[in-house]
Amino acid sequence: MERQSLPEGPRIRVLPATLADQIAAGEVVERPASVVKELLENSVDAEARHIDVEIEGGGRRLIRVVDDGGGMTPDETRLALLRHATSKISAHDDLWGLVTFGFRGEALPSIAAVARLLIRSKRPGQSAGFFLGHEAGIETSSGDVGMPSGTQIEVRDLFWNTPARLKFMKSEATETANIAEAVLRLALAHPDIHFRLRANSRTMLDLPPHRDMAERVRAALARRGATVLHEAVGEESEVRVRAFLAAPEEASATPRSTFLFVSKRFVRDRPLLHALGMGYGELLERGRYPLAALFVEVPGPMLDINVHPQKLEVRFAQPQVVYGAVRHVVAAAVARAPWLRPAALHAYTLPPEHPAPSGAAAADAPSPPPLSSSRDRWSQASLAEQPRPRALAHTIEGLDLAQEERPLPPQEERPLPYPARLGLVRASGFFAGLDYIGQLHGTYLLCAGTSELVIVDQHAAHERITFERLRQAHRRREVARQRLLFPLPIEMDDATASAVGEREALQAMDDLGFELEAFGPSTLLLRAVPDLLKNVDPKTLVTDLLACLAEEHADGQASGRDLAEARFDHIFATMACHCALRAGDAVSRDQVVALLSQLDEVDLRSHCPHGRPVLLRMPLGEIEQRLGRT
Repeated sequence: MERQSLPEGPRIRVLPATLADQIAAGEVVERPASVVKELLENSVDAEARHIDVEIEGGGRRLIRVVDDGGGMTPDETRLALLRHATSKISAHDDLWGLVTFGFRGEALPSIAAVARLLIRSKRPGQSAGFFLGHEAGIETSSGDVGMPSGTQIEVRDLFWNTPARLKFMKSEATETANIAEAVLRLALAHPDIHFRLRANSRTMLDLPPHRDMAERVRAALARRGATVLHEAVGEESEVRVRAFLAAPEEASATPRSTFLFVSKRFVRDRPLLHALGMGYGELLERGRYPLAALFVEVPGPMLDINVHPQKLEVRFAQPQVVYGAVRHVVAAAVARAPWLRPAALHAYTLPPEHPAPSGAAAADAPSPPPLSSSRDRWSQASLAEQPRPRALAHTIEGLDLAQEERPLPPQEERPLPYPARLGLVRASGFFAGLDYIGQLHGTYLLCAGTSELVIVDQHAAHERITFERLRQAHRRREVARQRLLFPLPIEMDDATASAVGEREALQAMDDLGFELEAFGPSTLLLRAVPDLLKNVDPKTLVTDLLACLAEEHADGQASGRDLAEARFDHIFATMACHCALRAGDAVSRDQVVALLSQLDEVDLRSHCPHGRPVLLRMPLGEIEQRLGRT
């Protein structure tokens, strides 16, 4: 093969300053929210006590940040627009133990490279302020200006000279919600500063100074639905931990309402998020994220914050020490949290007139008759007299216990109450061939197989079945609906409302079988739900699904009908988890038989949609070996 000739002349060249600035800006300025974050951090570093943010067009047309901080002189204002000009560090050792946000001197030059920038600033004691105009990194105007002490920065026409970047911008509503999130994150960590955000002349956020962190966090997270926040405080191995924790019932399907701070910096750290979840222990379901604000303080030498252009990630010198401290402090607080109450115990296996036998008589006591027996006393009347477990109200499809029992003709055997018309019940199959023994710990179904003991997790099994039904119905566009007698109002936070405002989210929910109607700027009316989920409490489920769609918008991923198959699978898994049998739910023999038969008809039946195993198989040889019979 003939070797390609290389171009003549030098192949390595120095980029023009303007192009280099635009490339650098791409690392720091991802979207309007990135601009707001950088400007707010500068205001906090300037010791401002009041910070006003005003935006138009989702931040694309205008971002104005006004503070009452220390301000800058004319010379300092010009230097602030030079790359790598900073007042925060001067030597290598200054990188360790930083207490300020900005330190690399890249924020203002990066913003100026892709926008029209105007800075006004005045130091206390000066007779006049100074203004400086920039367009695409070039100074266009300057001079004196009358103004109060502090700094005012206007960013107009963001990305006007880089139109390719505009293709990646989301709608105005979504970008506005991202900006509100950026302001909220900084406000949580600085309760002594007054933050105000106005979008298109409408006040979105107004957080006056609070006495302490607890008061600020409770005021800010009340908009996220937090009713009671329990405080956790502790120190371990020089790592100080302070957290504000909502009840496990207020957890959501996405981590959007879990705020993590390290040395007052908002960070994204998966292991730290995992450590927080482990602190909740078994109270937090797998795949759920608590509504919480976590603040971690570590000594300077143990922390490296210079690992991400937007400072959203940090690196710990001893990560296991930090994660262990978080886990232990949170776990200790959760154990004594006031929102923990022992659940009332109810027995549903036997009707009241059949007390459970005890002692030696228990072994010889006959099993309760199955639901298919004419001797069964679990009629509609008896069910109406006592509460039922949540999962019994959300029974396996075709085993609706709320239906009225009809007397059978003499000598006629009652058919299995599972609809054979669906074609899912058959005589053969691994699970259908198991002999059901009983339920262990209200969670595990013990079954006898051919020379083995099979233990089935009832929640994981039912979740897998429901997941497959939802997915297949959606693919066939055959999602049956059940209309509600009265529409149910669903309240939304700003990010969710912005996603719904684009209508794509409503279309996605409609494809899933939910009929939603806008009812004001932050409220939806739920009028219908998928028939498979008609007995599920829809409010929490719809809130979780809308949060998933809002996360799609915030991340800039496809939405509506264009949601990737994997993302729909995540949504189906969330829906299935809500309506599946739970640990502690009592089930009858007929329900178990139907469940096992259905399990034979689904794909990947060995694991639930979240990856947990559905069954455990213990061969007879292993049992005999453990009991010393071999």
